[in-house]
Amino acid sequence: MPRRFFCFSIVFTVVLACSHDDTASAHPRNASSSPDDGVPPRPSVIAASSQPYHVVPVSVGGTVTGSVDFEGTVPAATVVHPTSDQSACGTSVMVKNIAVTGTRVGGAVVWLTDIHTGKALPIERRFELTNDACTLDPYVQAISTSATLNVSNDDRTLHTNRFINVGTGQIVGIAPFNDDGEVVPVDKFAEPAEIEVVCEQHPWTHAWIAVLDHPYFAQTTPAGTFSIDGIPAGKYHIRAWHPALGFADDSVTVTAGLQTSVAFRIRPGATNGPAVPTQVPTESVRPPVSNAPAVPILPTASSTPATTPKGPPPPR
Repeated sequence: MPRRFFCFSIVFTVVLACSHDDTASAHPRNASSSPDDGVPPRPSVIAASSQPYHVVPVSVGGTVTGSVDFEGTVPAATVVHPTSDQSACGTSVMVKNIAVTGTRVGGAVVWLTDIHTGKALPIERRFELTNDACTLDPYVQAISTSATLNVSNDDRTLHTNRFINVGTGQIVGIAPFNDDGEVVPVDKFAEPAEIEVVCEQHPWTHAWIAVLDHPYFAQTTPAGTFSIDGIPAGKYHIRAWHPALGFADDSVTVTAGLQTSVAFRIRPGATNGPAVPTQVPTESVRPPVSNAPAVPILPTASSTPATTPKGPPPPR
């Protein structure tokens, strides 16, 4: 009898141990449950809106087209050598977040920063972000407020993606994964913001999201060009941003039924950049300015440049 009771105790203990899943998805976390879950706020390239966006009829809108160039040495891609999860990440991970054709920048986000009325947002408001080979794809994208971001995992390893509002430091969402094939919808983007996405397990992993409350934004093509249409006539402030390079500002006057062009040139500058004012005086025409992006909150560990550039490295 004592032997039977002893065996039963062992089996019961093993069952309890196996039933305790201490992975990220086993214990969903409330992003607002603890101040320790956030980070210090940093300067953001997207300002909070001073007033809500209103949809109005735009019978004859204007169009803004243009290009985005980078002046200076483009930061070299880095190679990270993971010390864990090598079966999923490999022994080296190429971190290449910049696509340039000559001096033209592909994937940069361009938007009007001070528009509060105009055409309706697109009906389709679903966007995607994928964990692939221990990196996030796409590296940068623009989405609408109240949109759903379907975050997926293509890796057979644990990922825990955190979505951080750069301007406030608050975590607005957490997407935990235990294995490949999982999809986690994140729909916590209620206001304009610059969002940084990081992975708790793989500190070199980053993505950036521009959340905007209006439809007047675009991303540059691989050739570095963009087009934004249906804009009500008026004068606006416009910004181009790539999180790995920086941003550039300009102003543009839109005429109904006509096309206006803007040529952005992003130049290396200070580490952090201020958010754009939500209103720009109509009588002021400021020259384009630029600054480099906010520094990621997690350091890149055990990384080396993919190629060794001559001379000192460019400012980050």
